[in-house]
Amino acid sequence: MGMEKVLQSIKEAEQAAEKTLADAQSESSRIVSDARRDAAELVAQATADAQSSVQSTLDAAKEAAMKNVKSVQKEGGKAVASVESDASSKQDAAVALIVEKLLNQ
Repeated sequence: MGMEKVLQSIKEAEQAAEKTLADAQSESSRIVSDARRDAAELVAQATADAQSSVQSTLDAAKEAAMKNVKSVQKEGGKAVASVESDASSKQDAAVALIVEKLLNQ
């Protein structure tokens, strides 16, 4: 009967070892699954942060460009006004010169 008891003990030890192994594999699978989920969340957050950063950079660049455009438009408007003013002031002299040339022919 002693041998039967030893065999029974060995069988119970094997079953306990199999259960421990199954539990360890299950825990391993859970850890891997959690790690994959966490990694996916990190990637998604990093992507969102990067997109937000890119959008902020684009918005800042667009705003700077618009300020530059407005400045150039303002300077161009001044130049156009100056040319118009100069042309207007010389228009009477040009007309008088043309009339004089026509009359002296």
